[in-house]
Amino acid sequence: MGTRLEASPKELFLTFPYDALLVGALVTCLGCVALVLTQRWHARWSIDGSHGVQKFHTHPTPRVAGIAIVLGLFTSSWFLSADVKAVLMPMLWASLPAFVFGFVEDLTKKVGVRERLLATIASGILAWWFTGISLDRVNVWGLDALLTWMPVSVLFTAFAIGGVANAVNIIDGFNGLAAGVVMICLAALGVCAHRVGDPTLMVVCMVLVSVIAGFWLVNFPLGKIFLGDGGAYLIGFCLGWIAVLLPMRNPGISPWASLLACAYPILEVLFSILRRHRRKLTIKS
Repeated sequence: MGTRLEASPKELFLTFPYDALLVGALVTCLGCVALVLTQRWHARWSIDGSHGVQKFHTHPTPRVAGIAIVLGLFTSSWFLSADVKAVLMPMLWASLPAFVFGFVEDLTKKVGVRERLLATIASGILAWWFTGISLDRVNVWGLDALLTWMPVSVLFTAFAIGGVANAVNIIDGFNGLAAGVVMICLAALGVCAHRVGDPTLMVVCMVLVSVIAGFWLVNFPLGKIFLGDGGAYLIGFCLGWIAVLLPMRNPGISPWASLLACAYPILEVLFSILRRHRRKLTIKS
């Protein structure tokens, strides 16, 4: 990608797209508030009931905040420079299969886990199709040799992104948890991008953080609206794609840095699998 110079704090302050961040957060927040205030009109499709083993809320709550997040992201893009749009827009268009399948599940409760997983993988393939970017190294002997073959590289990238998206959806259980974790992960990736002289990717990270923050203000602590599968898959996909872009745009960054930034949701899923496996062994014995 060439050599880039790290912007000074003064340059960063003067050129930062504050309007895009503010508008994105405001549109998302107002969209979530509107969904809450009008829930009696769309409750038949959008409400998450309070009955169930994994339900912590006591009142039926809308679970369609993903639509407000999509609106906030596309609105904020109007205020961004061409180089930032060139990174953000392919990601948004590629995220649509993951978002749509999750959103349809929010409305109908009839989309299976397998279909949603395949949709997130399809989004990862679309991201490669739009940009030509996929993981060609993970600094693991043997695997890097396989990743030089394009089909393996694309599929590995798509599965990795799908894994992150599904991990975010799995940790979405408490008010503010999934959104807060993703904001922290994106902020960490944004700091890394800034440190290696990639201000474009840093701005994309901050736009995502601001838009998610608009939802978080309505979700935490009172839980007036939930991400739903559509919202969780959307922000999870964006996190996964940014984690791919960072080392691929900046050869000086190890892919393991991205993995470390996304460690919590991934580890939580692994521990969940381990707990279920141990529970099954205990029941059998």
